[in-house]
Amino acid sequence: MSITLTDGGTTTTAGGAAQTFDRTSTPVNNGYEYADVSETDHLARQKVVLTARNPAEQADGSWSKHKAKGQFVLPITLADGSVSYNLVRVEVEYHPEASAANVDELREMGAQMLISSAYDNLYVAGTLPA
Repeated sequence: MSITLTDGGTTTTAGGAAQTFDRTSTPVNNGYEYADVSETDHLARQKVVLTARNPAEQADGSWSKHKAKGQFVLPITLADGSVSYNLVRVEVEYHPEASAANVDELREMGAQMLISSAYDNLYVAGTLPA
């Protein structure tokens, strides 16, 4: 079996309504936490966490990679009353000499892997294409 990604495609979202996330006072290393404060129950608030690590020159003169991460947290209340914090994490890592076009391609291919129906079994059932 094969898997496919669309080279040069454009991935977008459509429909729905904008959801606002406000920055919280929760400390996050190299980033910020944002929450949907329209939800009054702190345990049930959906959250977004964004972090970035800039490239740094190493002792040997080489450079570390830039790393950017985004995380969306969707809490659900379980039958026993406890809360499970389900999440999706997206990470992009690239060398500082990478072109903007290369970074765009990484993001585009990653987005397809998240939303394409070809990957549904991976995310829902945990099965890998053979």
